[in-house]
Amino acid sequence: MTSPNIDYFLAGVHDTIVARVNKLASSLVDIDVSQMMPGKMLRSRLAGRLAASGVCGDNWSDAANLSAAIELSHTASLCHDDVIDNADTRRGLPAMWRVTSRSGAVLVGDLLLCEALELVMETDDGKRLTDFLARLKEVIAAEARGELTLRGEVLDKTTCLEMARGKTGPLFAFVAAVCSSDDPAMSAALSEAGYLIGTAYQLADDLLDRVGDEDSAGKTLGTDQARGKYTLAGGDKDAQDELNREIHSLCESAIASLEQWDKAQDAVRRYLSEDIQPLLQRLLKQDLIASADSL
Repeated sequence: MTSPNIDYFLAGVHDTIVARVNKLASSLVDIDVSQMMPGKMLRSRLAGRLAASGVCGDNWSDAANLSAAIELSHTASLCHDDVIDNADTRRGLPAMWRVTSRSGAVLVGDLLLCEALELVMETDDGKRLTDFLARLKEVIAAEARGELTLRGEVLDKTTCLEMARGKTGPLFAFVAAVCSSDDPAMSAALSEAGYLIGTAYQLADDLLDRVGDEDSAGKTLGTDQARGKYTLAGGDKDAQDELNREIHSLCESAIASLEQWDKAQDAVRRYLSEDIQPLLQRLLKQDLIASADSL
């Protein structure tokens, strides 16, 4: 089985998600499924770059199914997050709770999560289920810590980085690790690269929440400050410049962590320069990640 190009890989992920959402929606009455459909699929794009490089070997179709499960889980978390943050807009559309109800959005998120779990169970005899659940638990635990313990507190840099890693790193780490072709050492390295990339992306998203434009972002911004959630983006311009340097450093570390695996390293480098950088430049009007050559 030859390696897919990234467009073919992402089309497969997208089709799997649409099929799952449509199946779910068929049992619901008067619900708009548009907000349940895939967004930027950044996590799947990471897996797609790795698959296209040949890192997945013949297992790339499993990686595509598991990426779809991660996207369903991510969408589920957004249904919940928008209720918590009282956010009106998501992906350029009214948030799920705005077109259903707060309780409706929570329940839709739960159903999406069940679809994700079912998909993981059906892929490769469910071998990735334990890891999948562990990554989901990390995300939920980080969100719970931020909401129940840290909200309203001024946090130090270490805690901010821990929160960013826990909130966003695990799902990136999961899709990267499943592309390892059964090499435990490569899987661990890909997982760590995913954590680092996810942390960098969360820091950039924190900055977007602080200084971004809602029309460009397609979602409600300013919720961190409004709800007393402290992030590294909450300081003055000097602090935000330091945040930019931290994002760059995390991306460099992600690439360095794969120095023993040329194909994986090149795929991650390309992902950062061709998928993440253009998005951040468009949303934030600044370069937070260097070009592929400098990375």
